[in-house]
Amino acid sequence: MTDKNITVTRKDQRKDLSREETRAPERYAIPTVDILEGVDGLTMYIDLPGVARDDLTIDLEQGVLTIEGRVNSEAPAEDIYREFTLARFYRQFRIPEGIDQEKVTAAYTNGVLNLLLPRAEAAKPRRIEIASGE
Repeated sequence: MTDKNITVTRKDQRKDLSREETRAPERYAIPTVDILEGVDGLTMYIDLPGVARDDLTIDLEQGVLTIEGRVNSEAPAEDIYREFTLARFYRQFRIPEGIDQEKVTAAYTNGVLNLLLPRAEAAKPRRIEIASGE
């Protein structure tokens, strides 16, 4: 169903910009993602530390899955020294045609978003029974 090879190119080698790269001038962080493929479809685990459920947006439009998470970075006191700043999370994926986009589900627990992307019935593998020739 999916290509097992991943090609990584540097930004300076790309000719056209993706939606993710056009999000400037605001600063975004790219969340880490694990994607698993099973017989019934794809499962995605997306790490979004510090994002509350109410600050998470998931959109699926025209085969593009967009995940955006806003981190509440208001400190309870005045900053004296800071080496780490929180950024908004943003990531997009093109969804394969064999996925039933109407049945995608999401769960969010302890900063990890779990998306289940089931295959459409027509795209699921099936066994063909052989009729006897007698």
